[in-house]
Amino acid sequence: MSKESKKGDPRRRLGGRGREDRPAWKVLLRLLGRLRPHWLKAAAVAFGALLSTGLGLLPPWLIRLGIDQALKGGKWGFLWILAGVMVGSSLLKGGLDFVNRYVAEYVAQGVIHDLRQSLYAHLNRLSFSFYDSSRTGDIMSRVTHDADRLRRFFSFISLNILSNLLTIVGIFVAVFLWEPRLALLYLVMIPLMVHAMRTYAVRVRPLFGRARRQFGELTTRVQEAFSGIKTIRLFGREDWAQETFERENDAYVETNVEVARVSARWMPYVNFLLGLFTALVVWYGGRLAISEAVSLGTLGGFISYIGTLMRPIRQTGMMISFSSQAAAAAERIFEVLEIEPEVKDAPDAYELPPGKGRVEYRDVRFSYEEGKEVLKGVNLTAEPGETVALVGPSGAGKTTLIHLLPRFYEYDAGKITVDDHDIKNVTVDSLRKRIGIVLQETFLFASSIRENISYGAPEASIEEIVSAAKRAKIHQFIESSPLGYETPVGERGVDLSGGQRQRLALARVLLTDPEILILDEPTSSVDVETEERIQAALAEVLADRTTFIIAHRLWTVRQADQILVMDEGEIVERGTHEGLLEAEGFYSEIYREALGPGSEAQNHSQRERREREEGKG
Repeated sequence: MSKESKKGDPRRRLGGRGREDRPAWKVLLRLLGRLRPHWLKAAAVAFGALLSTGLGLLPPWLIRLGIDQALKGGKWGFLWILAGVMVGSSLLKGGLDFVNRYVAEYVAQGVIHDLRQSLYAHLNRLSFSFYDSSRTGDIMSRVTHDADRLRRFFSFISLNILSNLLTIVGIFVAVFLWEPRLALLYLVMIPLMVHAMRTYAVRVRPLFGRARRQFGELTTRVQEAFSGIKTIRLFGREDWAQETFERENDAYVETNVEVARVSARWMPYVNFLLGLFTALVVWYGGRLAISEAVSLGTLGGFISYIGTLMRPIRQTGMMISFSSQAAAAAERIFEVLEIEPEVKDAPDAYELPPGKGRVEYRDVRFSYEEGKEVLKGVNLTAEPGETVALVGPSGAGKTTLIHLLPRFYEYDAGKITVDDHDIKNVTVDSLRKRIGIVLQETFLFASSIRENISYGAPEASIEEIVSAAKRAKIHQFIESSPLGYETPVGERGVDLSGGQRQRLALARVLLTDPEILILDEPTSSVDVETEERIQAALAEVLADRTTFIIAHRLWTVRQADQILVMDEGEIVERGTHEGLLEAEGFYSEIYREALGPGSEAQNHSQRERREREEGKG
């Protein structure tokens, strides 16, 4: 089945590129909106930063008082008081900074916890079409690495930005109150700093966006390499995998080196500005002090403020860098959150009431891409308890057809009903609870057999789990395992054979007791002997359930109540096995091909004939 998404529809897929054209401040402002549930603690951090900044601005005032009043006036006792106040303010500032850092980290953890929860929940709501066109590694990168980058923004970057801004504004207010003429020198530097900051931000943000995307590519390569390690080694493609990883790794390193090159220009520029500013202050302030236009203490306090100013100005480049990284990471997360699920409950959706499991398709059409229909006006009716087999060549639309029933995808036109209820009018959850699916590729979790069987019904008792296992013909194997139902199955069920995984998946579905059962190539990847066990299990559970079976092995569907033959998205024939053979149509043709010399179908037919003859004997 083709799994290409409608590439023009932004609701269905990730764009793959960041949105560097959106101003970073808008992204960060939206990010700060996540503080609302934690506003009280965030306000406490802001207030603490204000107090800490005030205490940090106090020493130059004390220096000014010490020079102008204590030293000039010979008030040695007052000098001791000023020294004591300076030490006390430093201790108090240190205590405030500790509390602020702790609370800021607490707030950051809470915000990122909520954001990651929202992102994970949203990913669970997105339709299959989103995952068809998105890479697992890239999604993992957004949930983990990008989210952690935002934690740093809330815990460290935002607090430092706030503290630095308060320091810069506080120094300007102080020097303006002391001597407006010296404050003008301060103002001269601001446009130069703003220009430098803007230039740096404009150049560095696209690089961080590229770096985030490349990290997602790198994560995808790692995930694919280790998930497909057997295939890589089977075909001797280790060198190719290594070269591919090295190429992605080199690109990521080159981008980060480019970021470092752009960032490295910041500090020399800042040091030049600070040196120039200090020289102007000493020259002009010294002239004012010599002419006694300002006091020597004021000049000393102003020079002290220059030293205080060095930290926030030098950190500005780092803060821009970190903020740009946070904006790039936030944009990638918001990009996922902005994708609308293709399949969702209608505003007036209701719970699908219990029924008998009658399914009807009326002129159903579906396409993965605009203008390329995969299903072309399909009509079918499955009465309660009937078994409907779907056969046909690969790519005929069989899997697509049954994936529309539980609304894995939203069909384009037509109507599908379950017990005469339009599936678009009922809640997705209530619909899927009525349907059990055993897919061709069985996925098991790295936990125990019991937990895997009870995954769809976690409240089930051990007796119910055992009953489901017995009906799936897997109980005997489980009992012979070292830990019985607590035996771990390994990652993706690697410790089990293909047939054991299939029967375990069947037991998992049977435990939910669905009215409608979908079997998508349930025996395509197992040997004949294992398939016979699965067929024996199926024969027992198909009774009284409306069942859809997809099978390439045509002899496995001979007992179906109706067989639908599909080709190029249409049902070209329908009927029973005998009736379709007598019609000498497409089904008869592909059935004869399947019965070629040495085929499994021929072997099965010969085995059946021998068994009948032995029975007569």
